[in-house]
Amino acid sequence: MAIGPARIGGLLAVVAFVMLLTSQNTAATTPPRDDYRPAVMRMEYTAGDLTAVVHAPRTLVGVRELVLGFRGSDAYAEELAREGFVVVLADDRLSLDGHRALWRELAAGAGPLAERFSGFAGHFVVAEP
Repeated sequence: MAIGPARIGGLLAVVAFVMLLTSQNTAATTPPRDDYRPAVMRMEYTAGDLTAVVHAPRTLVGVRELVLGFRGSDAYAEELAREGFVVVLADDRLSLDGHRALWRELAAGAGPLAERFSGFAGHFVVAEP
């Protein structure tokens, strides 16, 4: 028994109609959440007399900008990390140059942060002051 073009056309019409009726159940109909936040990580380090907290995206893809700031602005740092920045919050305003030097060494794959933050190498850039 051969299936003719009319029968195939009718069958396609039925399949399309069924897909239309069930599309609400199979489509991604969940509305976007306003409270969605990408995952971020928070790590602390001490290197000699330098202490800081790092906020960064949990998944580092591409090259991110490094932002240096001061402790006490953790909520803002977390927000920047959600936007894709790597944020270092130093304990002391006078130590920013020291932290900048540590992260420059890390960018080259060296220095005291190299072991703990090895996954960061190649994923951030230290801006010039």
